[in-house]
Amino acid sequence: MNSAVCAQLFAFLLIIAQLEPCAAYPAIPATGFLANTPISTTVDSELAKEYLAGPSNYSAGRESVAERIVPIEERFRGQPLDWLTLKKLSEATSPDFATIYFVKRCLADHTNELFQTDYAREFQRIESLIRQRNWTGTVRNSLRGYEFLFIPGFHYVTDPTSGADFLSQRTLMRDLGIEVELARTQEDGTIEENAQIIAQTIRSQSRYHAKSILVSTSKSGPETALALGRILQPSETISVQAWISVGGLIRGTMLADRAVAWPQSWIVPRIFSLQKVSFRSVPGLTTRASRARLERIRLPQHILLVDYVAAPLSGNIAEDVKSRYSYLCRYGPNDGLTLLADELLPGGVTIIEPGLDHFYRDPEINVKSLAIANVVADALNDRFSASSHK
Repeated sequence: MNSAVCAQLFAFLLIIAQLEPCAAYPAIPATGFLANTPISTTVDSELAKEYLAGPSNYSAGRESVAERIVPIEERFRGQPLDWLTLKKLSEATSPDFATIYFVKRCLADHTNELFQTDYAREFQRIESLIRQRNWTGTVRNSLRGYEFLFIPGFHYVTDPTSGADFLSQRTLMRDLGIEVELARTQEDGTIEENAQIIAQTIRSQSRYHAKSILVSTSKSGPETALALGRILQPSETISVQAWISVGGLIRGTMLADRAVAWPQSWIVPRIFSLQKVSFRSVPGLTTRASRARLERIRLPQHILLVDYVAAPLSGNIAEDVKSRYSYLCRYGPNDGLTLLADELLPGGVTIIEPGLDHFYRDPEINVKSLAIANVVADALNDRFSASSHK
């Protein structure tokens, strides 16, 4: 949904990853399909290359490939899809193999598979209409019944070039006749401070009986979760029909863990201060604080939760993200800012964006954003129709 979320904050956290050497990874050319998307990149192991190529490669006289991959899948299939499982898998194989497994495991869920297929079809439909200059047709009728509340990321005011303010998406949707609003959070506020602002904005919408879809990004993911699942009463969230979490730091980031550990806890705040950036939000982004916070959160059941997760392979990582990616690889598959499994919302639907890292830098990201919005609106309408016929 945006192109460079939290860019400034995590540019500083990059220093953390550079304080110790990062392991280099091989660059083996590989092709295949992942999440309905053709992939041509490099991967970090021969086993990941074969896994990406898929079962068709197993039947081409390569039984030994199947003999290696199938037992690995069976060994991990019964384990929870969390960071610990993926870390163990990554250590047994490679981070890229674990990333491919993560994507395949997510899409083995029937609901996730349906959403992923609908997303791919909707993206193609919109692209076709744009080529015909039929912009009006790109918006599904179901979407016009909703207001969008965008919840921005870190330093969205000071650094408007980061995309953390969703300006590009808000402009497109407004031009297409969709009502949009931006939650005016503190650009470097703590999770708790911004959650209170988000909660108050949602209360205001609920009083007017508006039907809204929330869209958060990166750091605003845990802020939104806290507002919906802890601060607000379920009756106060009645206006919220869906929440799309884009690259959400739901369970934090181990880069923040590094930042608050000695001696970085002495160095990093001073670096932030020199850049006139507040360090006070970083402790709330540690994995320990984030996981403890999530345990106290109970998200309302009427809200459709959608995770939009970028799942890059090592060859997809941009140069300015590689140090962070390499640092996090010791903990398993990641997007260059957080571990993939740590982005998943409890009870959420997952849509995968293969080939992109956490910063979603893609010339077609606006079209993809609209495609997801249409898919979510259609799903909400289907849900309403099903409940009304009971």
